[in-house]
Order: sequence, then C-alpha cells, then structure tokens
Amino acid sequence: MRFDTSEKGLLTLFKPYQAALMEHIWKLNNPGRIGITSGQAYEFLKDHPDSKSRASAIFFLNDMVEDGVLEYEEESGKGGYHRVYYPKMNREQFAQHVIETITDKLNEVFPKV
Repeated sequence: MRFDTSEKGLLTLFKPYQAALMEHIWKLNNPGRIGITSGQAYEFLKDHPDSKSRASAIFFLNDMVEDGVLEYEEESGKGGYHRVYYPKMNREQFAQHVIETITDKLNEVFPKV
C-alpha cells in the first residue's frame, strides 16, 4: 500500500483498479462469504478505465493476502488448483488496520521524545 494525501477514500492507499477491486470484493461479501478467483477479478476489471493485466490482478490479490487483508482457499478445477480469495476483514476492520499500521510507522519514524 502507498499513502497519497492528495487523493480521497481508498485512492489514498490504492491505484484506481485496486480500489475498485477491493470495493467489489467487500460488496460480494455483504452479507455472506463469496470468493473471487483471479479470473473473476480480471473479468471485473476488464471494463475498468484503469484496467490492467490478469497478472496485475493476481499480484494485487496476493499482496493483500500478505498484508492480511484477504485470505484464500485452494480449490481444484479445470487445469488444476486455483486460489479463491475472501476478505479476511471487512471495510471497517480494514480502516482500523490502516490507522494502526500508519500510526505504528509514524511512531517508529518519529519516536516520542
């Protein structure tokens, strides 16, 4: 994630296609637990003005797994196993996670004297 103070909303943290994809994932899971594959993510992004390659969608989804925002399950399907991504936290929990992450980093960079 990056933090761009000149932007608003999720665009302060994500590129436009990434913000759109995260909003889509959260909407799918409200209510319920609905997963999204990289192929479905790519299909969703195809019509987005800032659309990227399928690899970009996969890298972003995996980055969100590493950051603890998403989790995945492997399911077998045509061509082998595929990751199905689910939100590990809802939008409100994500907001709290971002606040804590940024606050911790600021305290590290500028320790209290």
